[in-house]
Amino acid sequence: MPGANAVTRGPYRLLQENFRRPAGAPGALVGHLMTVQHRGLTRWSTEHLDVRRSHHVLDLGCGSGMAVELLARRAGSGFVAGLDYSPTMVRQAVRRNADAVGRGQVAIRRGDVGQLPYEDNTFDRVSAIETFYFWPDPARGLAEAYRVLKPGGRLAVTLEMSREASAVPTLTQLLFGRRFTERSERDGLRILSGAELVAMLDVAGFKDTRFVAEPRRSLGWVCALGSK
Repeated sequence: MPGANAVTRGPYRLLQENFRRPAGAPGALVGHLMTVQHRGLTRWSTEHLDVRRSHHVLDLGCGSGMAVELLARRAGSGFVAGLDYSPTMVRQAVRRNADAVGRGQVAIRRGDVGQLPYEDNTFDRVSAIETFYFWPDPARGLAEAYRVLKPGGRLAVTLEMSREASAVPTLTQLLFGRRFTERSERDGLRILSGAELVAMLDVAGFKDTRFVAEPRRSLGWVCALGSK
């Protein structure tokens, strides 16, 4: 029985599994929760990505499609692609962006960040918002992002939980920060600093790399940027 299995795994485990790969009714619920929780982070990330009206943009791990929606508003005469490896999230993202999909301005598809289904030099911008923790092979994923970017294109990798959390913790960080971070690490999530993210972008061949951070937001917002 699916219900019994869910109870056996426990609510935290079920939640973690559906953050990694949303599936079924629990996955759909997680998608809606992430839309609410990550709205501010997503807006902050897209501002740093500097999307222009005619740009072609790719959002890796598009989830419920909120970032795709925001990016499509900025790239009003361009094109936005969303990629996610969860069929549940692909369906949710298509529904959220149905009008833009119908106009041909947006396309959502299922895929793997380690083997992107796009030609070389296709996109002006690539974003990865709150997904990098889950990439099976981060080096390969960054290499693929580099490949599909046009020369001069920009990548933004954004995380809500990082080593950049404030040295003077907020109440949220005091109550949940260390405990949640440590448990996430035990479950295999990569909790990184801005400098560590930038170093990974450097190895992947990106130039003009840097990071920006909001240490007091959530568990330490960080956005690493690099150009091809």
